[in-house]
Formats: sequence, structure tokens, C-alpha cells
Amino acid sequence: MVLAAAAGVIAATVGLPAWRSTVAEPVSPALFLADAPTRTIEARVSYPGADLHRPYGPLRSGDAGRALPPPAPLAELARMEAAGDVHGLAAAYLVRGNTEMAAPYLAKAGDSPDVASDKAVLALDRKDHAEALELLEGVLRVQPKHAQALWNRGLVLTELELWALAAQSFEAAAALGEHGWAGEARSRAEALRGRLVDRWKETMDAAKALVTDTSTVPPEMLQSRPGVFRAFLYEAIRAAGSVERLDALMPLAEALDTRYGGSAVRDAVRWARSRDFRRRGPLAARYLELYRTHKVAGGLPRYLDEVLRAGERDLYMGALVLERKVGEHLDTFEELATQAGDPWLLLLADHEKALAAIQRGEFLRAEQLLLGAVDRCEAQPIGYRCILIQEALANLYRQLHRLPESNRHAQAALTGYRNDSRWSEGRQLLQLGQNARFLGKAALARAYLEEPLARAPKDCNIRHFVRANEALARLQEFFLVEARASMADALSCDAPLSLPGAKTLVDLARMHPDPEQDRKLQEGLEALRKRGGLTPGERALATHIEGRFHVERERARGEELLRLAIAEARQLPSYDVNARKAQAYSYTSLLFAAGKAGESEGALALFGEELGGALPRQCLLAVTVDDERTLAISLGPDGGMLGHYDASRTAPLGEELRGLVSESLVARLRACQQVAVVARPPLHGRAGLLPADMAWAYYVPRPPSESPVSGPSRRLVVADVVAPRALGLPSLNAWEGSTEPGTTLLSGQAATPSRVLEAMTEATEVEVHAHGLVNPNLSEASLLVLSQEDGGRYALTVGEVQARRLQGQPLVILAACRAAHGAPWTYERFSLPVAFINAGARAVIAATVDVPDAEAGAFFNAVRERIRRGEHAAVALRDVRMEWLARDSESWVRSVLVFD
Repeated sequence: MVLAAAAGVIAATVGLPAWRSTVAEPVSPALFLADAPTRTIEARVSYPGADLHRPYGPLRSGDAGRALPPPAPLAELARMEAAGDVHGLAAAYLVRGNTEMAAPYLAKAGDSPDVASDKAVLALDRKDHAEALELLEGVLRVQPKHAQALWNRGLVLTELELWALAAQSFEAAAALGEHGWAGEARSRAEALRGRLVDRWKETMDAAKALVTDTSTVPPEMLQSRPGVFRAFLYEAIRAAGSVERLDALMPLAEALDTRYGGSAVRDAVRWARSRDFRRRGPLAARYLELYRTHKVAGGLPRYLDEVLRAGERDLYMGALVLERKVGEHLDTFEELATQAGDPWLLLLADHEKALAAIQRGEFLRAEQLLLGAVDRCEAQPIGYRCILIQEALANLYRQLHRLPESNRHAQAALTGYRNDSRWSEGRQLLQLGQNARFLGKAALARAYLEEPLARAPKDCNIRHFVRANEALARLQEFFLVEARASMADALSCDAPLSLPGAKTLVDLARMHPDPEQDRKLQEGLEALRKRGGLTPGERALATHIEGRFHVERERARGEELLRLAIAEARQLPSYDVNARKAQAYSYTSLLFAAGKAGESEGALALFGEELGGALPRQCLLAVTVDDERTLAISLGPDGGMLGHYDASRTAPLGEELRGLVSESLVARLRACQQVAVVARPPLHGRAGLLPADMAWAYYVPRPPSESPVSGPSRRLVVADVVAPRALGLPSLNAWEGSTEPGTTLLSGQAATPSRVLEAMTEATEVEVHAHGLVNPNLSEASLLVLSQEDGGRYALTVGEVQARRLQGQPLVILAACRAAHGAPWTYERFSLPVAFINAGARAVIAATVDVPDAEAGAFFNAVRERIRRGEHAAVALRDVRMEWLARDSESWVRSVLVFD
């Protein structure tokens, strides 16, 4: 709740120029609610006097007979205001659960460990678990026994349902022995440990006994794990040697049909019961032998032939599933599943068809099959088998690098496992961890990856996977010693080398050599190929890794392998992300081999080759980075070339790129009227690559377009959008621009994604005044928030834009916050401006930062008018930008970019 009485104090405080983070004078107990019988918030506040332990008892406005916490005493707030104690002011609001009022003070309180821990409380309140974990990890890196950070980290991990790690964090807090806090921390840890006890061995013993002897399952156990027992009940039906045993299984079938609806399980019992057991009985006995030993008298091919000729379709399908041979007999399996009409078997057939398509590299076909299976699951949920479909979709979308969709399906699978079997919960946590790493959320990735290992520390496959991914994340943060240590732990397990492990080892071999681990890289790659099971895209990626290793030692051999990887990748469909990675990363290695050798002309040719055409031969900057390395090449107005190679970076690049390009290259370009910048990912689309007083634009590759559009101007303006209330976004100022002839205005409820996309098709100018949003649940890049459609859709995303064809080749102005923000990928350009260029736009203007609503219209209008008068977009932007910077040298306009 907002404390209106303190509004004047807040307004005065925000304007203060300097702040201190401690207060010398004693404070009233009322300031931090120290005299209250309970505390209002679950988290701990890292300010002296604000962290007194009391039992947690959240106060709610609807609680009868309970008062909300009293506002902070104004005299105390005024005293802290006069002292400039911004952290104390924030703490006074935090203990009352008023994060909205605390936020502006914490933003000015500096970066001490105590302040960072309290900022994590704000992040937790808005459910930004990734940001909260990043802040808390930073605190604990410098102060491992920071009590409040340990506690708050436990809360974040609890919300993520990472119970083992949360318990560890509370146990560490309890070990500090603080009065009151230690006891509560122990209680929380014990409760979390209790959640990890799931009686899995007892469940599996009962399930296996259902198949191998005459036992049944207690009703309460059946209801707690229905998916597991349905899978094993099918096995029990197949292994049943008599009608009497089938009759004993019927109550279980009835219970499961009651749980899931329909009569499929009872029908399976009835169908088996109708068979002639003089023939079926011996075949069922041999099935039980196969179940127990994975061996069957006469061999599997003979057994399959016998049961198929005998018409015992369930034994045939079961044997294929047991021995993982469904893919080899898919047509027959699907035909028999259709005859049975059992949704469980039909889903299994769809799943197997999708897996076969993935193995062939037919990812879109696999997506269609799995989405159809999801629809079937929504029509008739059947637990465990539907969970596997969600899991397969999550893995498929990860391979396609469609991470928001992968996360959604991984979360759906994780929820399904937690509500049913807990069978493979760890796999989903590992999946979410990988996705978080791809999205650049290192702390969240570590949390998801560490949880399965904390639950099963002796599982070698999990250990290798987790430590290899951890090593890659550490490498990307330039913690090379730690990355080597993580890889040593991964390689200590008798588990095959993973591709993330191989990628980490190949870069460590260059940045922090270790002969023993380097040898294991070469052995591991050879074993990967021999073992098989790699998709075509993964095989190309393995070829790239081998080439990347050798190009640093035997350049000719390495370049031959890198060229082979590129050739392999180009033969594969464009949606194969591993193929796209293999191609992009191989060009990276070729570029830096040329740059290191001082071959600037050859490197520039590689820049053009990758983009598929010749580059301009004057007023050009081509630049790329790779971990510690930078390569930049400039062409002046006379075509004179200057190259610069550097391998001295010791920390990750920030969002701002000022200073990345050497002064000598910048000086060569200053005589240019405008500069085309070819920047490979992850540089493309970031601000500050060249100075603000230069006219430059990001060069975006695209296929040759049609002839330039002629005829009257057709302007589209999208403004006064009604954002969904649930997003909590403030209303933008009313648009006050002119609507000259030829202008289409979409505003209010009419400004929906569908109508905007349709109107863009023929426009020659597109101007969008709306909120920009970075929401990884919807898109890896930024998106535009438009008015909501009937189905709930409100976001205009990269994928939707690039699927269109903009016939009018428009100038596009995105007057929205962070509209130029792209995905943090190192293998391809992915952002709204790139999507508009690919769809046919002739130029796009957008910002990488928040855009002040009160200033956006005037700035973008001035740029547009200059372009209309014939100025190039980069020149127009530079001239208006310099006018604004003359008034405010650090204005947001520094971060407005042109994509051309």
C-alpha cells in the first residue's frame, strides 16, 4: 500500500544530490516496526535496526480485526531525509511491504552488499527470480556468510520450488546462530527437506510387483501416482497368465478410468480377457520373461512375429516399447494403436513419430505431431503420457532456439511430474537451466542446474551435464579457473562428453590451456561420433568444434574442418538451430584466424561471404567479437583499409559499446558522410559502437528486394494504444501528431496486433507510439505492447513481423522503450529492427533504452521530417541527436539507432 502521508517527504527526497547509507542517531522502534509482535514481510532487510526477528505474520487488508502496519513516523523520515540516509528510508518502507515506495531510494543507495540484498527483495516481490538470484549471488561471492542474503536466497529458491537448494540456503543461515532467525531457518529447511521425501522406492517396488506377481496396489498409493501405475498396469495386463489375474486387475483399471475419464484401461483388460489363453498364456509368460530380463526365448524378432501372427497386438506393442524398437516398426505400431483406440497408445505413436522426425532433422514435422498430441491431451488428459509430450516439445523448441516456448512446455512438464509421478522432474530442471543459460541468466541457470545434482549427488550423468553447463557459464563470465575446475569435475565422471562440454573445452584450450583436458576433448569428440545419436545439426556442430580446436594449432587443418562444418550446415533446413550455430561459429573462427594473421582483406571477404554478397568498399566498419578477442576493419572514404585485432579482454562486454572500436579506426571513418556498420552478433543492435557525432547505421543483410516503391506516401501511425491492465503499464500521453492526407491512424482498441500487421503491408511510413517490453516468456527480443484482441493476444513480436512482407518498403520509426533490444545470441541477429528489415522495410529507427514519453514525439518527428526532405536516415538522426545532446550530454537519444 502507498503511504499517502509521506508523499511530500518522498518528493523532496528524490531530488537530493547526495546520499549516505547509514544513520548515526538511534531510531524509534516504530520506524522499523521493531515493537510489532510479528513481521509483515518474509524477507530480511539488511539495515541496522530493521532486521529484528519476530514471527512472520503477513497482514492483509481483508483480515478481520487485524490492522495494517502503521505508517512510518514522519519525524523519523524527515530526520533521515535531512541526513541523506536513503538506505534507511528504503528500509522503513520495505519492512512494511511497500516495495513501490522503497524502490526509488534503493536505486540511489549505492551498490554495497547490504543494498544489493535489499534490491533482491524488490526483485523477488515482482517475481523477477533471475534478477534476485544475480544480486544475491553477487553478495555471497564477496560475503559468503551474509545472513540476509542467505535467507533471501532461500526464499527465491523456495518460490522456484528448488527445494534442495533452498534447504541448503536456510541451513547456512541457521548455522550463523542468530537469535530467532536461526530457529526459523532450521524449521524452514526441515520442511523443505520433507518435500523431497517422495517414497519413490516404495512406489516402484509396488509397481514392479504388480507386473511380476499377484499383488495389487493400495488405493491411496494408486491415487498419489496414477501416471506411474497406469504405465505399469498395462505391463501387468500383458504379463497376466490367466483370466483370473486379469479379473484381479480390473478394480485398478476402474479406478484409473474414473480418475482420467473414459474406459480405455478397462477396455484393455476386457480385450485381453477375451483372448484364448491356451495360445495367449505361453506368449504372456514369455513377455514376462522379456520384461524381467530383456531377453526372450527364440529372440525378439521371432517373438514379435509370433505374437503378431497370433493377433496379440498388446504384446507386440509392449515388446517394442520395452526394447525401444517402436521406431523400427512405426507403421505397424500406429496401425495397432489405432485399432485399440486407446489414447495412451495413440499418444505414444505420435510421440515416436515425432522422435523419428527429429532424428531425420524434420523439426517442423515433429512440431506438428507434438502439437496435435497436446490438443489430444487437452481434450482428454491422461497424466504421465501427456507429460512426456510436453517434455518432447520443450526439448524440440530448445533445439529450435524458441526459448519462451521451450520454457512454457518445460514448466508444463515439470508441473505434471510434480502433480503425478516425480518420475523425471530432474530432466525438466536441467532443461530450464540450459534455457536460462541461453538467455544470459547465469544465476538462474545455475540454480536450475544445481537442484537435480543436490538431489542426486552420486548420479554421474547429471553431474557431467550440470558441471559442463556450469563451466560454459563460468567461461562466458571470464572465470577461467573456475570453468576449468567445473570441467575437471564433469570429466571425473564416467559419462560421455556432451556438446556443451566440448564447446567449453575448445575455448578453454585457447584461453586457459590444460594438456590433459585438451586431450579429453579430442577423445570425447571421437567417442561422440562413434556412439551416434547426434542429429545432422549436432554433427555439423561437432565438426565445427574440432575445426575450432585445430585452427589455433594447425591453421590449414582447422580451416578445412571449419569449411566442412559450413558445408554440412548449409545442406540442412534453416530451422535447424544447431546448423545455424555451426555455420556462424565456423565463420567466427575463420575470421579470427585471418585477423590474428593480419589478413584484413581476407577477413573482410569473410564478412561479405557470410552475409551472402559484396560489401561496400568505402565508409564501412566491420566488427566482431569472440570472448577475449575483437576484430575490426574500417574502410575510409578513399577505400583505404585499416584492421585491428586484439585479444586482451578480461571481462564480458556491457550493453554500451563505447570504446570497443579503436580510435585509429574511428579517425579513419570521420571523413565519411555516413558509415555502414557490419556488426556480427552479439554486437549488432547495441548502442555506442561509434561516437554520437558520427552518422552511422547498422547494415542489415537481406535478400535482394523488388524495385523501389514509387507513388504517393502511405503513412501508418499506431498510437493511444490500450495496454492490458494486467501488465501494470502507465498510460502514454495522447498522440498529438498531424494526420495529413494518406495517413492511417490506428488507435485505442483498434490498435491490435492483427490490424497493425495488416495495415503495415502497404504502408511507406510506419510510426508506432506504444510501450516496448522485454518479456522472455513471450519473446527473446523486445516486443511492442498493442491493444488486446479477443483471444488475449496483445504483443507484436519478432516472429510475427518477419513472417510478413512489407510491400511498401517503409521507413519504420519505433517510438517505444527498448524497441531495438535484441536477443543475447552469438550466432544470429534477432530483434524487431532486423525483423522489419527482413520483412521489407528500407530503414528502421529505434532505441535500446527506455524512451521518455514526454520527449519521444518531438525527437522522432524531427528525425522523420529531415528524412522526408531527402536526408539519409543516419545523417538525419545524427543531426537531431547532436541538437538534443547540446542540451543534455547524457540524454537517452545517444541510444537511438538506425538499421539500414
